[in-house]
Amino acid sequence: MNRPIAIFDAGLGSYAIVEAIKKAYPLQDIIYFADRKNFPYGTKTTEQLKTIIENSIDFLLEKGASFIVLASNAPSITVLDKIKNKDKVIGIYPPLKDVIRDKKKNTLIIGAKVMIESSELQDYIKKEVGDSYKQFHVENASPLIQLIESGDFINNIEGTKKTIRNFIDNCEKKFGKIDSITLSSTHLPWLGSYFKKIIPQAKLYDPADSLVKAIKPYINIGEGKIHSIISESEKYPSKEFLNILDILKIKLDYEII
Repeated sequence: MNRPIAIFDAGLGSYAIVEAIKKAYPLQDIIYFADRKNFPYGTKTTEQLKTIIENSIDFLLEKGASFIVLASNAPSITVLDKIKNKDKVIGIYPPLKDVIRDKKKNTLIIGAKVMIESSELQDYIKKEVGDSYKQFHVENASPLIQLIESGDFINNIEGTKKTIRNFIDNCEKKFGKIDSITLSSTHLPWLGSYFKKIIPQAKLYDPADSLVKAIKPYINIGEGKIHSIISESEKYPSKEFLNILDILKIKLDYEII
């Protein structure tokens, strides 16, 4: 592999980033790290996340990564600016300036618990949009993220619809009619087709779009290979993860650690 870029998070969400980068830069070699050993990132404390992310970055640099994509909104927002080797890493963030540019007025930011409840997210919103921060509402989407990790979004379509519909109804009761949603966990774009049917008036914003543009300076010409590394624990064995990939017809060249 020629100066591969590494892409990682704790679950299935980051594979959507792999696909987006592969589509934009087909000759870029990629190391895809599914860190199931430390799943889920979204429920960890910020101190736990800091340690996990630093260890993962060290591991991927040792594997030969020339640059690293932290493909998880929660640690990107909460800990990325506090870690060592951060000059070798780019994170993924809610694309709030795009929302303002599109003149949307009532926006829902959904993501993992640790990000949604963090002061760092509130600081990020105010930094990005200034006085428009009041139009942005945050909500913990852990029940929706679980739909992806469990495979229910494929295996239980009616149950998935019901869960998402209840989630949106509860949000609109709190915040009023939503006209835009930032899918601020890399898992959530897997539910895009559901959102489009359940809340068709809301424009969906996928942070991956901005990320693909942002990594262009770090792209290298290789052979377009993808090598996957899957960590596992007793609670989260690799077999479960591979079963979901199989259902999605995703075939990987992988090693298990």
